[in-house]
Amino acid sequence: MKTLTYVTTKDIDTLTWPEIEENIGLYSPATRVFTDFKEASPRLIEPSVRADVLADIMKKEHVRMKIVVDAQNNFLGVVSLEDLSEEAFVKQIAAGYVRDELLAIDLMRAKDDLLAVSYKSLLSSDVESLIYSQKANTYQHILVVDEETMSVRGLVSANDIVRKLKLNIDVSTSTSFAKLYDVIEHDYADSKRIRVA
Repeated sequence: MKTLTYVTTKDIDTLTWPEIEENIGLYSPATRVFTDFKEASPRLIEPSVRADVLADIMKKEHVRMKIVVDAQNNFLGVVSLEDLSEEAFVKQIAAGYVRDELLAIDLMRAKDDLLAVSYKSLLSSDVESLIYSQKANTYQHILVVDEETMSVRGLVSANDIVRKLKLNIDVSTSTSFAKLYDVIEHDYADSKRIRVA
């Protein structure tokens, strides 16, 4: 075990600040609200994890989406807390499945059914354009794909945008891109702090 050194704060008067303070607005580059998997590891789950157990794991980890991968870390799809809702379980049970036998793969959204934003287009976009392009998206996350490397490069979360723009939206619940767009379009349309063009 390592020993830590403690010092008094009696003579400490200043704080350390970031060299560039983040002040993000609608016209900031979209990459400012992007989670890049080159900098932050993706949250992964195997397809064989029981769906009810996965829902509990995600709640405990305060994670609303995981990327489903096989044993070789090949991308299979995504699963979110919306996909693991009680309503989703009821639909599967009505279709003849047994609740305790449902797996992540049974409730995930397969990669064949997903659309993602091109990383190259994200690099030349701003936050407002990203939100506008996702105004019909009823989910909280959108994947970002690097077409040069043919890989999932990262994601954008509507809740991250809410936090970074400091919007008056409760992030303890899931916020879809559609809801985010509606709030900005209606609640902040005349705001001097946030303007929608």
